[in-house]
Amino acid sequence: MVNAISINDEYAKRLNGFERSFGSQKAEEQSIFLEEKLQAIEDEQGLLGKTWNGIKELTTLGVSQNDCEKMLRKYKVGEISFEEAINYLDEYESKQETMSGLLSNIVTGIGAITVATTTAMTGGLGAIGWGLAFAKGAPIGAAIKASVNFIDRATNDVEGDAFDAKQIAKDAISGALTGATSAVASGVGAGIRSGQFGTTVLNGMKCGAICGSMSGACGYLTDVAFGDEDFEFGELTTNTLISGATSATVGAFVGASMYGGASLMGTAGKEVAKTTGQVIAQDSTSSSARKILGTEVKQLINA
Repeated sequence: MVNAISINDEYAKRLNGFERSFGSQKAEEQSIFLEEKLQAIEDEQGLLGKTWNGIKELTTLGVSQNDCEKMLRKYKVGEISFEEAINYLDEYESKQETMSGLLSNIVTGIGAITVATTTAMTGGLGAIGWGLAFAKGAPIGAAIKASVNFIDRATNDVEGDAFDAKQIAKDAISGALTGATSAVASGVGAGIRSGQFGTTVLNGMKCGAICGSMSGACGYLTDVAFGDEDFEFGELTTNTLISGATSATVGAFVGASMYGGASLMGTAGKEVAKTTGQVIAQDSTSSSARKILGTEVKQLINA
């Protein structure tokens, strides 16, 4: 097992040290560096990362561990440069981290949505408001995300990673917010039910803006509270606005797409969302789609 001390920091120091090496010695050091970096990335993969990597190897969709190993062989025979190899590994590592986080959020969101939806339908409460979303979705979200991420870290090869108390606490806070923002009604189902395209899009945009802004602000403030960031009002504003705008845009797109899908179904589509349960189910679908697409859009923005 490798130690949980920042692996990337260690590699950065060694990478700078290559400037003092020459000729075949430098080439050999760089080759060893790449092999060890790939091994470190593999060691950091827990259940979520390994599952996603396995899916990519089966479907050949996206860069996988096998692709990275093939890339290293190309580097050794001079087909690609050291810089190209480093960028390839960095991209693989980033995508693995992003997808692991997304899978964790999807599981968290589905769990919170299920509990809140069941409560709303059996209790005759109608659309899920913020009160019910926080009362039911937040605690479920906190428990699920903390548990899922604990299992993920427990199944990697980084010593002491699973019992990182700070990370467990951050996961619980993040999970609580994910649970609440997943469970709250987006209003998309109500828009489809009313037959109003504009209302559907506006509701999706409004819910997305609120949920995204909350997530952006809470994520940054959590990092500040745990000493991972120094508080700057400008950074708080930036995180809040970018996350809110991204989520609002994606929410509007999801709402429009779902309304269009119902319309394309013709008579059957017009019969959709006639009951409270169907409305809630559509809101839940909208929430899940917004989170998945939102994460991908944010990655493109940060690229």
